[in-house]
Amino acid sequence: MLRIVIMGLVAANLLFFGWSHWVSNSDPKLTAVATGEKKKATPPGPPPCATLGPFNDELLAEAATRQLEKGGWRIQRRATSQDISDGWWVYVNNADAAAQARTLATIRRSGLRDAFAMTDDAQFRVSVGLFSEEARAEDRAAQVQKLRIDAMVTERRRDQAVIWLDLPGIARETLGDGRLAATGLPLDTLRIETCPTPATTAPATETPTPQAGDKVPGDEGDIGIKPKTRIASLAQGRIAGHFA
Repeated sequence: MLRIVIMGLVAANLLFFGWSHWVSNSDPKLTAVATGEKKKATPPGPPPCATLGPFNDELLAEAATRQLEKGGWRIQRRATSQDISDGWWVYVNNADAAAQARTLATIRRSGLRDAFAMTDDAQFRVSVGLFSEEARAEDRAAQVQKLRIDAMVTERRRDQAVIWLDLPGIARETLGDGRLAATGLPLDTLRIETCPTPATTAPATETPTPQAGDKVPGDEGDIGIKPKTRIASLAQGRIAGHFA
């Protein structure tokens, strides 16, 4: 009897030992988890920089540089180009060389002696004048329209080399504090802007003014010409059209 009791106690101890060993191995292991990522520092913005221009005259830009330096500003010159109007061109398209000759003869007989035929031109155009103002160009087109000839008015544009004076460390908003006006610069013809971000500037190209006997390329492929065209309409009896 005692032997059976002892064997029962031994068995109970073995069972308890096995259970406690299994429980200790199955306990969950805790792992540290990051609750948030480290914040990245925001990079500082570019320093303020104001620019004054454009100057299309080297002597004026040099004089302005000296005036600004006397006022205590540090100046950096920047050469670039800007798109400007190069006048308004009035011309007539023709179907062939024979029509071009008839158009030229009709226009000259009306008293517009400055008209001339564009030689070797794919559109057989007759040039009827170049004007600095759109209104004058439209007046000339109206004269041609009275001859029952459709005329076109095209704005010619080109790139002009200009100079800007950058003022590093000066914000555009704070540049007009009175000191700039005291320099005597022609501020009514200049602009104050924020310095542009660095970029590669294409070299400026200039479109020559058509002269008698010159060939003028078609509008579709002109370099330096960005046409705004008005068409003189015979049907309406006036210059009517839209900007292309």
